[in-house]
Amino acid sequence: MYKLGLIGHPVQHSKSPEIHQYFLNVINANGKYELFDVMEEDLEYFLNELKHSDMNGVNVTIPYKEKVIPYLDEIDEHAQMLKAVNTIKRKGNKLIGYNTDGEGFIDSLRYTYPKFVKDIKDKTVLILGAGGAAKGIYFSLKKLNPKRIDIANRTKRKAENIVSENNHLVLALEEAEEKLYEYDLVIQTTNVGMEPDKDNQVIKLTHLNRGAIVSDIVYKPKMTKFLLNGKQQGARLLFGESMLWYQAAKSFKIWTDQSVEKHLKID
Repeated sequence: MYKLGLIGHPVQHSKSPEIHQYFLNVINANGKYELFDVMEEDLEYFLNELKHSDMNGVNVTIPYKEKVIPYLDEIDEHAQMLKAVNTIKRKGNKLIGYNTDGEGFIDSLRYTYPKFVKDIKDKTVLILGAGGAAKGIYFSLKKLNPKRIDIANRTKRKAENIVSENNHLVLALEEAEEKLYEYDLVIQTTNVGMEPDKDNQVIKLTHLNRGAIVSDIVYKPKMTKFLLNGKQQGARLLFGESMLWYQAAKSFKIWTDQSVEKHLKID
């Protein structure tokens, strides 16, 4: 029986139990996926208990993708480069960290807009936010070699720690809002707009290029205020739920060695 879960704060609105139960049904396996709302002062204790439990592993969400790392025994090369973990596998009494966020985003983009990915060398990208998900998406996008990837964040210093190319810019959120017309793909990676904060958005999309792709990794609500604003400006949309399914499938394979990507239920 597989025992899986999600740690973060808050986690009560997560769709992950539904997704992973579906995956367990696909491979005809018994198991359960639980939500663990862990306060920061309890994080070390939880992970030490996880080491000696019978769980197969957990996903990691906001705000612990970077904070879990000191308590892990190993992290894979990709997660090490990103300094962010969204998947932990228990192997014996060791915890091993992985990151499936970036590749999950790329797969969802490729599934929804294959021509955009094919032509990405001519495209400019803006990432909003500089947390663990932003790092994963930045480095996975970088492998595809777009024309430019810029990052905007409330504190520019945090974004500067991610950007690794001289032609990629770091912007304040206010600057990004004014320069939106320069971008073909705008990706919102913060938790702004996530329930119960659903009435807010990180920047307004008034200057957006008509026909640009607007993505929000928030998946609850599905149509965030940010995406609705993009739709009003004539943008094409990429929903956070799509990325959630793809990164979840990659996590599930880490825990079970079973591939379920061809069974994804994406609207």
